Amino acid sequence: MTANDVIESQAADWLARRDGDRWTPEQQQALDDWLAASTLHRVAYLRLDSAWQRADRLRALQAAERPQPVVPRVPAALLARPWMRRSLGGLALALMAWVLVGDFNLAKPDTERHATAVGKREAVALADGSRLTLNTATQVRTAVTTQERKVWLDQGEAFFDIAHDASRPFVVIVGTQRVTVLGTKFSLRRDGERLQVAVLEGRVKVQSDSAEAAVLTRDDAAVADARNLLVTKKTPQQLQASLSWLQGKLIFDQISLAEAAQQFNRYSHRQLVIADPAAAQIRIGGSFDAGNVEAFARLLHVGFGLEVQQQGDEIRISSPAS
Repeated sequence: MTANDVIESQAADWLARRDGDRWTPEQQQALDDWLAASTLHRVAYLRLDSAWQRADRLRALQAAERPQPVVPRVPAALLARPWMRRSLGGLALALMAWVLVGDFNLAKPDTERHATAVGKREAVALADGSRLTLNTATQVRTAVTTQERKVWLDQGEAFFDIAHDASRPFVVIVGTQRVTVLGTKFSLRRDGERLQVAVLEGRVKVQSDSAEAAVLTRDDAAVADARNLLVTKKTPQQLQASLSWLQGKLIFDQISLAEAAQQFNRYSHRQLVIADPAAAQIRIGGSFDAGNVEAFARLLHVGFGLEVQQQGDEIRISSPAS
């Protein structure tokens, strides 16, 4: 059995269970996760679902508009002939292809992809009135329909300004974690399977497969992974500083130079390299242009007397020679 055969079998199994009598919210969540895991999963599922729906519609139309057609009986003697079996088999395959391909083309998923390059930002307007602002090196997928509102944060950081709609909760999927809102403003940053959340307005619920769900409100921040969830309260000034990238700025409040370098390196192909532990521990504060790492390096030289050397795509920062 090929990999495609396995996926087709799994999709058929999901459809059979979905149409059963005991479909639960937990099963729906498991199906959503399976669909989100691979484009091949979604294609197989939509194709089979479309075929089954079309078959149901055809049966309904036949019953409502005309009597059931009489299917002529093929004599056993003809069925025994190879050419007849080949003809019937070819007809069956042609009908199946017509149903699958025709209906699948009518049921394309309404999913859009958006991405930003290193050092760039992009504003994305969704059909429901919500707005996303994507930070540097960010990738998202969006699916906003009359039934649901979903976004997948595959990489990077984004700020969400969500239009209120109680009938369609807005769900952001970040790996194994889900953030659910009705209407609010918040930011999400993904580093691998690690998620950082900051809430500017409203309420959001953060949940994962293992950790207990938590509801965050205004000025709350959280750090979560697949097993843990830590919630802290931020001052309005701290929260605004964490969102300074929306204006293309980086605001530091006495953080180490090593941490400041990590932040700058997200926004430029030219990377800051801190060459020694003494320089790495210097505390930095102030507001800086996120896209101008060269100007930041000059300030380090003027303000702290640090050595600055450019080597290709690296700017090496070191303590002054004794």
